[in-house]
Amino acid sequence: RVLVGLSTDTRPVEINIEGDVLVYTGERQPRLLERTRIENARVGLSRGGFITTGDKDWGQGAIVLMPETAGRVSVGDTAYAGYLVLVKHGAAVQVVNWVEMEEYVAGVVSCEVPRYFSQSSLEAQAVAARTYALAEMRRRRLLSYDVRDDQFSQVYRGLTGTRSYGVSAARATQGVVLTFEWKFLNAFYFSTCGGHTAPPSMLSGAPAQRPFDPVVCEYCTDSRLYRWAKTMTAAEVEQALATAGYISGSLTDVRVVGTTEGGWVDEVLIVSTEGNRRISGNVFRRILGTTSFYSAKFEIMRSGDEFVIQGGGFGHGVGMCQWGAHGLGRLGRNYAEILRYYYQGADLVKIY
Repeated sequence: RVLVGLSTDTRPVEINIEGDVLVYTGERQPRLLERTRIENARVGLSRGGFITTGDKDWGQGAIVLMPETAGRVSVGDTAYAGYLVLVKHGAAVQVVNWVEMEEYVAGVVSCEVPRYFSQSSLEAQAVAARTYALAEMRRRRLLSYDVRDDQFSQVYRGLTGTRSYGVSAARATQGVVLTFEWKFLNAFYFSTCGGHTAPPSMLSGAPAQRPFDPVVCEYCTDSRLYRWAKTMTAAEVEQALATAGYISGSLTDVRVVGTTEGGWVDEVLIVSTEGNRRISGNVFRRILGTTSFYSAKFEIMRSGDEFVIQGGGFGHGVGMCQWGAHGLGRLGRNYAEILRYYYQGADLVKIY
């Protein structure tokens, strides 16, 4: 169950479904409401608070839209396999794509890593994506969706974003998952570690378990973000911190005062004329902007009226380094060896 849209009055979502559509209630024992056509219809809520598609009011807080003959469903410009479920969520409507696991995995691999990655790293990505989805399905089983379609879960763009290499990786590893202590491992991953993965304390929600222990990684040096630098004026840093509510006086200095294994920053000292404050490296990174402040693995130095930030890696740093997996694959490691390197102590199991 993938959340692929949120329709509101100000930003309505438009859906289109090929052929006849069977519309069911969203109950445990669904009832068929109607066989109809849904073409370029806006999703919304009626004055009575019921879900609407176009000019049709369904009188329900949740409905299932299932193509009668396995036609494509589209949300905006993106086509999906499977079917859609619309769920009222406050003043908005959640648009959720119910899709077969292997089709979902193929789509995630296609969106998360480029086609030029080594084949075994693509297969490792497929196993990680499948396992992450299954762990989230268990954790969120009482909610209306399991995962989002963006970087807050895993990037997924349906059939529109699926490529042949993603399909191949999913098929080669069909049903293979990572487990730890008889549970699906929430297989976190990220782009580039810069030489050493991060401990689970660097990622909210990552348990302190052996598979997330940091490891030395000498295999992601081909990533353009293995090393990076960013320069900001003192005024820009001060404004960002003030806007976020972390200083009230004038900024004097910023210092890294705590690091974890591998050089990941867990504490930053903000020095101002109104006193000092300590914040985490991740919070500092978010305040200054994650689009160019690529990780919480950095050093910061003041040079006159500027701060020079030198960093390494891209992403949260916990779990599998995608560029490192690519490097290991180029050295001849298979997907099982790659996964066992980054998730040490986890088991690989074929469940179907």
